[in-house]
Amino acid sequence: MPTRSKTQASTKTSSQKSSAAGRNVRLRSKAARSSAPKYPTASTRVAWGGVSPVPQKAAGYGLQSVSSRQGPSITAAANPQFSWHGGPIVPNPQVFSSFWGPTWTKSANQKRATRLNQYLKDLLQSKYMNILTQYGVGQGAGASGSFIKSTFVNDVPAVLNDKQISQIIQKGIDNGTFPEPTKPTNNILMVFLGEGISINDPASDLILCHPIHDSAFGYHSFFKTKKGHPFYYSIVPSLDNTCIKATCPSDANCSLHLSKNQEQRQTQVTSHEFAEMVTDPELNAWFDASSGAENGDICNGESGTIKVGPNTWTVQRMYSKFDDVKSNGASICRTEPANPIPRLTPGPPAVHASAVNNAQTSEGASHLLPLPTVHFDTKSGKARMDARELRDYVKRIFSPLGDEMIANLAAFLREAADSLSKK
Repeated sequence: MPTRSKTQASTKTSSQKSSAAGRNVRLRSKAARSSAPKYPTASTRVAWGGVSPVPQKAAGYGLQSVSSRQGPSITAAANPQFSWHGGPIVPNPQVFSSFWGPTWTKSANQKRATRLNQYLKDLLQSKYMNILTQYGVGQGAGASGSFIKSTFVNDVPAVLNDKQISQIIQKGIDNGTFPEPTKPTNNILMVFLGEGISINDPASDLILCHPIHDSAFGYHSFFKTKKGHPFYYSIVPSLDNTCIKATCPSDANCSLHLSKNQEQRQTQVTSHEFAEMVTDPELNAWFDASSGAENGDICNGESGTIKVGPNTWTVQRMYSKFDDVKSNGASICRTEPANPIPRLTPGPPAVHASAVNNAQTSEGASHLLPLPTVHFDTKSGKARMDARELRDYVKRIFSPLGDEMIANLAAFLREAADSLSKK
């Protein structure tokens, strides 16, 4: 994500938009940042992880050493140095959504949260996923991961920094709201901030939906949990009109527009962050060695739509290295390819989707998802499932058995829970 002054969001250069990443990114001193070259080398990469207000621009935050494994250069007219640099990807995304802040309790926002969850489900089923197969993510539309569950997080500070975000997530891991990731992991968390929740982290140059020096529309990052596992997450701010106007004095020169509604802006940014997070989760996998841009940055601001069943959703068109090479740079951004795009070489080792880790689900277990919504209070540290959803879930799972097989379902579940807790 970029940095900018309130009146210069559309004119800052890529070098001016660098900002510090999380715990695993080597931070530069202020003096080093001011003297840094505009384009880094492949071995000292400016790590990009956010949505710039400037169309077709990357949003940087931090400097990280990487081990380049580019191999033979693949010739392409537009982005010849976009390649894999040896880092992990997310081959079979297991998606969790999380809605932070008190405004999500409002009726209209509850409906939008429900629709955003449906969007995430549809995104995984859509032909949009056919773009990501070339980078080793999924096996195409309908075979590229699962939506696991939704959470609502209460008592969130109105102004957050990135350290607080990781602390809230860790607290959620501790009480079971979020699962402890494995290593490697397929779990990704999409965090949607409510109106009035902003990011103001000047030390990391992360400033989102904040009244002063607002700088970006979202970012993705990661941290190491207490158990040493990488936890991947994206932050999508409210992107209401106030936020957009603060970030972009000129609508015409902005990567998001006031002509789109709030949901459309959020789904567009979500597709950008999702595509970057699964292809470059630790900021050392797929990116352009000459500019630092991730796949979402190259087509930043180019909106399109996907259709899944009765639903039509706004997305950002996504960079396709395969098409860049094939067309010699004439066609580089895609939305709904008819078929999965072949894997690029060199690239991450192929991993069969059914053998990646214990978190993923098979087609036979799809009826178990999504899990009931969880409500997590950061102040008390307690989490609870939505009572109505839990009743509906249990009924859906156990209804085929009927009363003849389980006379007292509630007692049966209590006994099962007690037994499991003693394990």
